[in-house]
Amino acid sequence: MGNKPKCRCGSDEHAHLCMLRSNLLHDEIERITSKPEFYCFICGGEANCADNVCEPAQIKK
Repeated sequence: MGNKPKCRCGSDEHAHLCMLRSNLLHDEIERITSKPEFYCFICGGEANCADNVCEPAQIKK
């Protein structure tokens, strides 16, 4: 069986922003970043939901 790629944080979560970027899923990236409320402490990427980044931190408003 082939190895499935893992996120840089070690997760199998393929909805993380960094995994979507590496797979060039631009439509999905646009959908999950339209109203960002969280950023990734590792890469700084911003997403609507904490589940879409490796190390979420809330964006202070």
